[in-house]
Formats: sequence, C-alpha cells, structure tokens
Amino acid sequence: MTTERIVPIEEEPRHFLRFQNRHVRLFDVHLPPGYRGLYHTHLHDGVFVNVEASETVATDFGGEPVVRGPRQLGETYFFNYAKAPRIHRVDNTGDTPFRVVDTEIHEGCGRSGPFEDDGRPLILENERVRVTRLLLEPGRSARLAPTCGMLVAVTGGRLELRSPGAVEVVSLAPAGFNWRDSFAAVEVANAGEAFHGVDIVVK
Repeated sequence: MTTERIVPIEEEPRHFLRFQNRHVRLFDVHLPPGYRGLYHTHLHDGVFVNVEASETVATDFGGEPVVRGPRQLGETYFFNYAKAPRIHRVDNTGDTPFRVVDTEIHEGCGRSGPFEDDGRPLILENERVRVTRLLLEPGRSARLAPTCGMLVAVTGGRLELRSPGAVEVVSLAPAGFNWRDSFAAVEVANAGEAFHGVDIVVK
C-alpha cells in the first residue's frame, strides 16, 4: 500500500489556481515532460479542456497505473466528482508538455428554461453545465448564452465581447479564459486570427 501523502487539488504544485468565485474555480494544469505528480483530491464536478497533448500515466490512489495516449487538442470532458470523489496522480511520460484547463463547478447560476439553437457544436450537456465549441474565423461573431459562463481558449486570439452598454476587448493565450456574469447574451466577435474555444455555461 502506498504511503505517499495526499494533498488538496490547490496544493498540487502544477495545478495553478487562476480564477475563483462562488460559482467556479479554474485551474491551469501544466505538466512538463517527466513531471511526477502528487496524489490530489477532486471533490467538485469539473469540465476539462485539453490545450497541450502528451502521453501521461494516471494512477488512482490504491490502484494500478493507466497509460493514456495524447488527447486531441480541444478535447473536452466532464467528471461528476461531486457524486464520485477521486484521489489520483498524473505523470507526464511524454516528450512534450501536457496542459489541461479544469473548470470546477461549485454553485449554480440559476439558469432555467431551454437554450436557443446557436448552431455551434454541442460537446456535452447535463444538469450542471452546457458546453459548446466556439470556432470563429476572423471577423465572424457568435452569441454566448446567459446567465454566467466560462470561455476557455484552446488557441490564442483577440476577441471583442459586446454586452448591453459595454464593449470589452480581450487577448487570450492558449489556456486563457474569460468569465461572464450577465442576464443578457454576450456577443463575441473575432478581432484577430482564427479562434478555437470552448464555452461552458453554468446552469
């Protein structure tokens, strides 16, 4: 039986807490080649967006190592850790960095009712979140649904975010993000090169 210590996710050295409020916490998980992770806890539901790919080995506490091949850039998935908490470690066994953005879901935003069909690829939807893929060519725009949500950048880009009475210009690097809290839809326009992002609406 392993005697290695277990730490909260925020104390794992390569899980960088970049943003938090009462609805979400966002971690930028960046494992360099050869990194051997610490066992850490996952207690909250999470949406994971892959930004850099590498071979990894994941080991649940008390379990056997599982070899994982490189994931696709932009691959996105949901773990229901609130109902099934997990303790594990992840090692980067590849030759390139491994990077994933983990948006933990805490308190909901009170979203109710159906969503408009925005024509974007729906990645997943459940009682906690609705997650779509945002692919914008230069000069194109789209609407981001209310009431609150997290836009995660897979590729970098320069965006104009337009809400009633306000325009915000943001430049996002890969793994960058933008949180919104608005009762009205936000229009996002691409003011730079082709942009790939994942939009997470918190229900």
